[in-house]
Amino acid sequence: MTDVDTVHDAGRPATDEPTDGRDPVPVAVDWLLGIVTGLIGLALTAVGAAMYARVDRALITDFVTSEEVEVNGLTPAEAIDAGVPFVDWFAAGLAVTGLLLIAVAAAFVVARRRTRRRVAREGGTTATFRACAVYGAAVTALVSFIPGAAVAGGGAAAYLYGENGAGLRIGAVAGLVGWALTAPLLVAVGGGFLAGADAIGQLAAGAVLVAVIVVAELVALAINAGLGAAGGYLVDRFA
Repeated sequence: MTDVDTVHDAGRPATDEPTDGRDPVPVAVDWLLGIVTGLIGLALTAVGAAMYARVDRALITDFVTSEEVEVNGLTPAEAIDAGVPFVDWFAAGLAVTGLLLIAVAAAFVVARRRTRRRVAREGGTTATFRACAVYGAAVTALVSFIPGAAVAGGGAAAYLYGENGAGLRIGAVAGLVGWALTAPLLVAVGGGFLAGADAIGQLAAGAVLVAVIVVAELVALAINAGLGAAGGYLVDRFA
């Protein structure tokens, strides 16, 4: 969610409309996006830290035995042995992801302030490539309950950027932003599965499961980027 220093001439406005000072997104949106992202990050960090500190072997044992849990054919004892390292990895992943969101939110707000000050001095547009990709990712998150929401996010990014011919590229990037921010959590989940499987002597099976998860995530990533690119293309083509 950081910004860039380059300023481009927006292609969306009419030819007789000046692009100097073009500011398609109010500054309040930058603050709102940064604050919401930071609060989400703070919540994830708090949950991850609390889970890491409080969820121990005894608590996992109580949960497994009281609910008579059997996961993928594991015995209660195996579920406990595998669950302890998995919870530690998952909790750490939540905390790291939260810290990343807080850092990125702060960097985004600072970068946008710098861009607006520069545009006020030198002219141009505040609709930089990375900022518009972030706005598109935010739109995707906002309408994520709709199938193919990345199309809307990619279209929004392309419209705000306003440079003809850039729709595919910025739409695809907008589709990737949200996934990139969750990468630490995905790595932690994979590490947790491997550590848990190793704890019960099933490392090979754990590696297969992680491989399946990685492939599924890469497919989902490609689909999301493709839908975002499609949204950007549609805006380029018809807007």
